[in-house]
Amino acid sequence: MENVVCKVEKQANLVIMTLMLDNLLWDDNIELKKLYNSLLDEGNKNIILDLSNTSYVSSVVLASFVYMLKRAKEAGGNLILCSINPKVQEVLGLTNLDKVFDITSNRQEAISKLGGG
Repeated sequence: MENVVCKVEKQANLVIMTLMLDNLLWDDNIELKKLYNSLLDEGNKNIILDLSNTSYVSSVVLASFVYMLKRAKEAGGNLILCSINPKVQEVLGLTNLDKVFDITSNRQEAISKLGGG
């Protein structure tokens, strides 16, 4: 049985993608981008990426997060990262990506920022 990369929840004007893997690597990244692109192609502009279950992301995955943010902005929306594990937060800080992304401490704060609650 394949690992489920992420769980998708749709709300009125946003989508929450909860990553379901502790370690996010190359193959998972391909699946994640495919899913993300299909959500954007369906017209979902505002996406929350919940990282509460993830304690490691590879550099390839970080590059994908940047790509995902760029695509959301081009579509007139936003990508917010929330519930980030301290190890992942440290990597975002070391790469200065914590200054690029809108990061919230929890899902509800991210929903509020996108006007969903």
